[in-house]
Amino acid sequence: MKEALKALKTNPEALFVLGYMLFPLFALIFAGLGFFLVLTGSKVMGLVLLLVFTQVFAFGSLKLVGMRRALLAGGGK
Repeated sequence: MKEALKALKTNPEALFVLGYMLFPLFALIFAGLGFFLVLTGSKVMGLVLLLVFTQVFAFGSLKLVGMRRALLAGGGK
């Protein structure tokens, strides 16, 4: 498992898919679901989705993009 994660961190294509496509899509989905829950009356769960999960995926995306940029600047693949 550790080898697979290490290989993922050194693969610019995988970081591209995660950082530019998958994590922003998850952040958008969780933000929409959080707003929907807040508007329909489930304020606590909606705020948890907005303030926790959306932020985790948004900042995770920025982190992965930075890792990819550093990997490509370092002369990887």
